[in-house]
Amino acid sequence: MWLADTSIKRPVFATMLVMALVVFGVVSYPNIGLDLFPKVDFPIVNIKTILRGASPEIMDVDVTDKIEEAVNTINGVKTIGSTSAEGVSLVTVEFVLERDIDLAVQDVREKIAAIRAKLPNDIDEPVIEKVDPDASPVLWMALSGEKSVRELSTYTDEVLKEQLQRINGVGAIRMGGLRLRQVRIWLDRYKLEAYALTAQDVLRTLQRENVELPGGRIESATKEYSVKIKGEVPNPQEFNDLIVGYYNNAPVRLRDIGRAEDGMAEKRSIVRFNGVTSVGLGVQKQSGTNTVEVINRVKKELERIKTVLPAGMKLQIAFDQSDFINRSIREVQYHLIYGGFFATLAVLIFLKSLTITLISAFAIPISVVATFAIMHFFNFTFNNMSMLALSLSIGILIDDAIIVVENIHRHIEKGEPPLKAASFATSEIGLAVSATTLAIIAIFLPVAFMKGIIGRFFFQFAMTVVFAVLVSWFVSFTLTPMLASKWLKHS
Repeated sequence: MWLADTSIKRPVFATMLVMALVVFGVVSYPNIGLDLFPKVDFPIVNIKTILRGASPEIMDVDVTDKIEEAVNTINGVKTIGSTSAEGVSLVTVEFVLERDIDLAVQDVREKIAAIRAKLPNDIDEPVIEKVDPDASPVLWMALSGEKSVRELSTYTDEVLKEQLQRINGVGAIRMGGLRLRQVRIWLDRYKLEAYALTAQDVLRTLQRENVELPGGRIESATKEYSVKIKGEVPNPQEFNDLIVGYYNNAPVRLRDIGRAEDGMAEKRSIVRFNGVTSVGLGVQKQSGTNTVEVINRVKKELERIKTVLPAGMKLQIAFDQSDFINRSIREVQYHLIYGGFFATLAVLIFLKSLTITLISAFAIPISVVATFAIMHFFNFTFNNMSMLALSLSIGILIDDAIIVVENIHRHIEKGEPPLKAASFATSEIGLAVSATTLAIIAIFLPVAFMKGIIGRFFFQFAMTVVFAVLVSWFVSFTLTPMLASKWLKHS
């Protein structure tokens, strides 16, 4: 066999060839990301629309039906499902797996923009997003202390949120338990009736009077000034002086039918950490970024933020997904090491030769490390699936080397010179070893091309096994016969 013969005759060439694979693997190892599972894009897009106060029937007729009709014409739509609840419409569009989900999201946005004029004017802008496992926060923090919830909420919204969003890899910041400052208008029903006014009259007044508008520009020979009409009410008490209508030709002010007070938003969510009322901050990473790296960057920034927090505030980590990922990967790594050790021990027990065992065992670390280079080239990550593949293939990686070195040892025991025995013995079983390797590849390769979401999850698993087996086959026909020709002697 040409590859084995060349390696036996030119041991330096064989050594450098294998060492190159090892070096590539060692260099690639730090650049391979850590994650819980492989990155998989689900072919599902959600369209969420909010119309506060609307009944489920109104949401279904005025919002959901129109959105369904619009997106039904998009290419590649598989199924459309919807839910209409009190003030909320949720339309779920599933596309065929072959459809590029990013392009599909763009198509959905274009369709919704085209029918925006047909939807009720009072709705919030529809939120269109693909189903993404990365959308869940990977890190939750709790801001607590001696300050009021309003002060904590204001500091979180105006300071912490901006600082965290600047971190590389952070996609968005979710907040829970937030109660920001709001001017609350309280109306007296009986006074409204007495002045023949409605809450809608008050709302129109607020929309008309409490607004800031562009006023054009003023140009001179050398300068240009932007003009703004500042119509916002400067403080809550001045809301009471707003004229909301007229009764018997006399102005009716807000204080005549109610009052304005400086308050907080309604309590829609509560966050407690260790029994203490807090404001929660959830860090959502950008799609496709490495979870552990992003969390490490956030933790580093948190150490700086803690030094400049106002007195009486405390920022603590409540949930850290990287802990679970690191523990999971560490467990698989232990199994990888234990598997390699016991596989080597089994060879030593049955072949009863330390030299043969060492030559065979070299295939395990070399194959695993060299596989790192291929994983990095294909943008794989260290996740439960790829690490499971490496653990599973430990016993397979040593098979080819055992067959080759045992056959070489058998010929040397017959009295053949080591160089000749290594060359002839490798050629003798070369076809059988190659057939065994191809059989293993034929078993795992179809798994990589399974259809559906499951196939995408198992792609890295199957391809990692294939890569490792191919590297072990290469090592068994280069390094293994070369070492056998040098180390094995007739006993």
